[in-house]
Amino acid sequence: MVKTLCSLLVAFVMAAFTLIPAMAQTPMAPESLIGEWSGKWSGIWGTGSQTLTGDYLLRIKKVEGEKVFGEVEFTNRGTTKTNMVGTFDGQRLTYGSGSLAVEGNRMTGTRPVTNFPQGVKIDLTKAK
Repeated sequence: MVKTLCSLLVAFVMAAFTLIPAMAQTPMAPESLIGEWSGKWSGIWGTGSQTLTGDYLLRIKKVEGEKVFGEVEFTNRGTTKTNMVGTFDGQRLTYGSGSLAVEGNRMTGTRPVTNFPQGVKIDLTKAK
């Protein structure tokens, strides 16, 4: 009896750890990306240990199927603004050589950037 209960408990725990992450990753409607996503970027500069940070703003203006159109603006010693065309698979926004996981009103991920050997980390929250 105890052996059977232990077996059932182990099976339940394994099922819970398998199903819960799958349920948490429900695909989002692409149109829900439209708006302003703001936050910060950070990364280690060059071969040293100096961490640089700045503001990061992602304005998504239009979504057509899996294609996402907008602009990126980021700051450090100045402001850089560029157009963005990416793809969205319901859970991950990919543009340029970077990728951001989208969960509700948050996006997090990394992008390779020149002079940042480990890339930069990006953490955004939907503002509008």
